Amino acid sequence: MYQKPINHPANLGAKPLATGVYEAMYGLFEHICRFWGNLDDPQQYRSRLFVFMDNRIRLHPEYRSFYAHAKLTLEELVDALGEEQAYRTLFTDPAANQAPPQTPLALARQKVSNEFIAFQVSQGGFRRFTGAINYPGYIAGAFIPGEPAPYRTGEEGAA
Repeated sequence: MYQKPINHPANLGAKPLATGVYEAMYGLFEHICRFWGNLDDPQQYRSRLFVFMDNRIRLHPEYRSFYAHAKLTLEELVDALGEEQAYRTLFTDPAANQAPPQTPLALARQKVSNEFIAFQVSQGGFRRFTGAINYPGYIAGAFIPGEPAPYRTGEEGAA
């Protein structure tokens, strides 16, 4: 079934996102992979991440500024704290997760970092992080008599 691409009217005539912003957001994605340890090779997800970002902007033009501001916020954090501590702060500071976002750090976490984590989970990160063999969208394999079931059984659910 063919569907016409959706593009918010505010995007008409808008310039593409700057290459530096894409690169900074990919850097954030790489740090998410390392911090959470759930995707071995983030490079293979690079183009998917950029398409994800473009789709967000196409549907919600405000994401153009969210990404640009996240880049600036991360640069300031890295300058102040060093690279590893800056990303650790972004990922773990409880104040940055208070809704609605009231600071640049909170905006970067809630509108960019948290969504990149959700994107990463959808690309296979959930399986790696949890060791799950069965979840929506993934079945570990066929049932073979005598082998452990590749899904949750009734007995496991009752336990």
